[in-house]
Amino acid sequence: MNLTSKFLQKFVQMKPNFVFYPEKNKKSKLQFQKKNIEPIFTNSNQLIANGNMQFFINRYSVVVQEDTTILGAYQHIVDAKQIAFSGSLFKGLSGNLLLMNVEIDYFKQLLLFLDKNEQMPIQKIVALVENIQTFKQDLTEHFEVVNAAGGLVHYQDRCLMIFRRGKWDLPKGKIDEGEDAQAAALREIAEECNIEAIIEDKLCSTWHHYWLGGKIVLKKTKWFLMTTHNPESIKPQLEEDIEQIAWLDAHEVRKALENSFSSIEYVIEKFYDLSK
Repeated sequence: MNLTSKFLQKFVQMKPNFVFYPEKNKKSKLQFQKKNIEPIFTNSNQLIANGNMQFFINRYSVVVQEDTTILGAYQHIVDAKQIAFSGSLFKGLSGNLLLMNVEIDYFKQLLLFLDKNEQMPIQKIVALVENIQTFKQDLTEHFEVVNAAGGLVHYQDRCLMIFRRGKWDLPKGKIDEGEDAQAAALREIAEECNIEAIIEDKLCSTWHHYWLGGKIVLKKTKWFLMTTHNPESIKPQLEEDIEQIAWLDAHEVRKALENSFSSIEYVIEKFYDLSK
């Protein structure tokens, strides 16, 4: 039984009110019909399971996973083995999109397309791959991958945030050669914020992209939940363009996230999930 068949078998069991018609029209697009589907999830965290990859491509959340037991309602489903990638495929789409049987070449085209088209009303994309470890290996063969680490530092009911280059952010940085992720995260907190942090737990990992020398670079950031015993010592690292550093309460964090990045919002949502 292939990935598509296994997924459809589970999907029908989970959602009997969704009717899947694998028929092609003249434009070679699969036809789907949906009946009164109510969203199951309320935020992106419920889409993420252990071992899956959370990408942020501009404002878009893209989850890569092999697990076919997926929570959520999808307005559109596309089988990448049956439909070649095309920008016109995404024209008029909105809401949540499920891509099945995604391979590295398809993902590369998706990344480039989302990089150039920032205003589509697509909210989330889930890409099913045959094997997540194989996909990760393929990424390293097709892209330069930079490993980084950072921390969400909390003290009592406040989170530490920095204001850098016009956006609210969390302290993070590249992992140096011979350094592990935890050591790198602690070093970055000390350098950028002037505090000694204590790691409490792993939080999550995120992926994002940027352009360098005409090529796309992928950055994977491992995030750790931290606290500190010297919150009063915070001081911004000006040479890293950090203009301001502050301990923010939940209301202030929500305001700050209005001028931040999707990946940072995701990390902070993870913290508040753990704090419940």
